[in-house]
Amino acid sequence: MRAKLITNRCDWATDPDRFNEALFGLVLAITYRALKFGEVPYNYVGNTNTKWRESMIFRSYLIGVFLVVIVMLSYHLVYAFGDEAMFLKASSGTFNHPHDLTLDPSSQYLYVADVGSHVVKVLDPFSLKILGVIGKGELSAPHDVAFDRMGRLLVADSGNDRIVIYKVNGVNATYEGELSSNLGSPEGVTSDSRGVIYVTNARLHNVVMFKDGKSIGVLGSHGAGARQFVRPHDIELSYDSQLYVADPGNNRIQVVSPSLDVLGTFEGDRTDFHEPKYIAIDEGNWLYVADQYNHQVKVFNEARKYLATIGTGKAGQEIDQLNGPEGVEARSGQIWIADTHNDRIVLYKWKMFEP
Repeated sequence: MRAKLITNRCDWATDPDRFNEALFGLVLAITYRALKFGEVPYNYVGNTNTKWRESMIFRSYLIGVFLVVIVMLSYHLVYAFGDEAMFLKASSGTFNHPHDLTLDPSSQYLYVADVGSHVVKVLDPFSLKILGVIGKGELSAPHDVAFDRMGRLLVADSGNDRIVIYKVNGVNATYEGELSSNLGSPEGVTSDSRGVIYVTNARLHNVVMFKDGKSIGVLGSHGAGARQFVRPHDIELSYDSQLYVADPGNNRIQVVSPSLDVLGTFEGDRTDFHEPKYIAIDEGNWLYVADQYNHQVKVFNEARKYLATIGTGKAGQEIDQLNGPEGVEARSGQIWIADTHNDRIVLYKWKMFEP
């Protein structure tokens, strides 16, 4: 079943454009009634005292402004405490520049690419306790982790210019192979239901497609054009079979087809990104963007309308602050964020959520 937020507001309140239209209409109505109220003494009482009449009109304007402020504050309170995410927990274990993270298919384990420790750390997703590590002595600065259709863990082993494939069972992992053709500092990896694996190359500024262990396609070069990237990081497949590629050097996200045709650039409300690095797409096809140097995670619904932001936009360690986040995962109303420059994992949940 599609995930969605539960809200006790009217539908127009979830759409900023429709809300603005409704608020504008309300302001006009209140202003009109305020003016009519100010005219009552003159029209119906017969009082011709100009100063007294002007005083009444001024008071009516104040009443109108007061009512508009009350409406706006009421909307803000419902928005802030009705739809947004609530901080649950921060990890207490040791991390060193954690990057992207992913849940296993059963949601029993959370796998974190811990760049500075050169391992993948395995966590309990709810207590955030570290249960074990994968790849010790084998990996170098891993940046991304993802599961393929067979339940194997794909690790972007960036420092070794390869994708490592593990068969995993909780904290236990067995090396099954690797991909290395046409790779240069791979920092993002995902796969589709056909068994195709997609990899972003930060150093080579492109996206490479693999099938049965062989490179079968390449997209991109260095630049700001429609088929170009600057240090591409994450790549994620949406539920409508579109690939979202984080293009941080161009402060954008490009949308690509499974055959590596560029479909466009994700643009819309609140897409003033500053080096977006990693992405998550949940079971409701909502898009979560770790916007690193805005120190936020931005959330967009399945229609790619802006929903909410986690983080104040100012770097910090308070429960409503992030510092250079470079990883995000979302499932069943829970949101896990790699708060990279704070060397921690934080867990949030939507305050009102229906799975």
